[in-house]
Amino acid sequence: MKRVVIVGGGITGLAAAYALERASCPLSVHLVEASPRLGGNIQTVTHNGFTIDAGPDAWVSNKPHAAQLARAVGLGDEIIGTRPESRKVYIVWQRRLHPMPAGLVLGIPTEISPFIKTDLLTLDAKLRAGLEPLIPRKDLSGGADETIASFVSRRLGDQICTRIVGPLLGGIFTGDPEELSVRTCVPQLIEAEQKYGSLIFAMRALRAKRKAQAASGESEASAFQSLKRGMGDLVVNVAHKLRNTKVRTDHAVRRVARLEPNDDRGRWVVETEADTLFADDVALTVPAHAAAQMLHGVDDDLERILGATGYVSTATAFLAYRTEDVPFPLDSVGFLVPHAEGRPIVAGTFVSSKWDHRAPPGQVLLRVFFGGARAEHILERTDEALVQIAREQLADLLGVTSAPAFARVFRFLRATPQPTVGHLERMTKLRTRLDALPGLYIGGNGYIGSGMPDAIKQGEEIASRISPLPL
Repeated sequence: MKRVVIVGGGITGLAAAYALERASCPLSVHLVEASPRLGGNIQTVTHNGFTIDAGPDAWVSNKPHAAQLARAVGLGDEIIGTRPESRKVYIVWQRRLHPMPAGLVLGIPTEISPFIKTDLLTLDAKLRAGLEPLIPRKDLSGGADETIASFVSRRLGDQICTRIVGPLLGGIFTGDPEELSVRTCVPQLIEAEQKYGSLIFAMRALRAKRKAQAASGESEASAFQSLKRGMGDLVVNVAHKLRNTKVRTDHAVRRVARLEPNDDRGRWVVETEADTLFADDVALTVPAHAAAQMLHGVDDDLERILGATGYVSTATAFLAYRTEDVPFPLDSVGFLVPHAEGRPIVAGTFVSSKWDHRAPPGQVLLRVFFGGARAEHILERTDEALVQIAREQLADLLGVTSAPAFARVFRFLRATPQPTVGHLERMTKLRTRLDALPGLYIGGNGYIGSGMPDAIKQGEEIASRISPLPL
């Protein structure tokens, strides 16, 4: 019987284990997780009728793997989209919340009137953006790469980059647009430039397609999906479906090493703080820095590639209020804060406006983001200090002066990958090194793609390489 050890109990490891439950040959599968709970960054808590997603609160709906997994474990009826009446976004600029102009797709303007009327940009910046269709294509073939900031500024000008697209796309990764790879983070922008010669023309075509679908009777789907009881429900339900997998939490892995050829115990040894496991196949579904540490001494090139992937730390603060204590109309998913604003926060979410089932009637739940590539230093503050900063910012931006009914802070240390320029090339080299190490697999958020669907997809692909799966 083939022996498999999965290191990491986040959504990638859970997806791999769940897929292996359907393997066509008998397997002995162990899943080991260093922390006391499963789920990694996905964490949902409930408090006084509030549902709080401490980490990610959604997945993108145009990538199918998260929704497919949710349906497979019986959560199909629990999938929800963002509230239709609250899908706009605000941008903070000069101490005001400005609605992001209507018609933007990935921050790219597709309608003239809302774009002309916005006071987020100067007239010069609007005229510069209008010249975008005339900007020649840049040759990014053969794996050539560019930062998000460079790409957007080249095509649309600096102001749109710093005030709209940068905060929007950089905020997804809590990263620096001047460092993040456009090819890795938003490859559709490169595809749009190459196919249409213009981002504006490409996004107009995409919007026209969506409008045609709506006209044919299809409702315009939410760009994001979640679960009624929070994202943690997916973790719980996948874990409950693991009938044959031996799951161990509080089992930190110290070392993963190769065994000698023809060793009847397998090809790999996994040493934890409690015991030693022998395996024919090992899947490391952990951050690259953790994988590099575990594999120290196995392959110098592999360790170097893994170590080149950066990660940043973040924190979220949740504050609950009575509806009447918030004078600002919570009619959107929240707001983004450009770096140029110089504020100690990077974004805010109107959680109870973005999703149903998150707050009791007459109550609102707000979330404030800290840290990331440009502001990790603020995480040196205590939880109490972060809550105080959040209250000061909400008072300044939303006019909230009342004390919250409660506040909770969650921290995620070195948990958010930073796919900088050259990331895909590094991942190609990573796969080459893994090909020379039979039985070793590495994947998860931040390797190929980003977000839950890509993380789940990698887990399922690892499982299919370990053992054939039924169609």
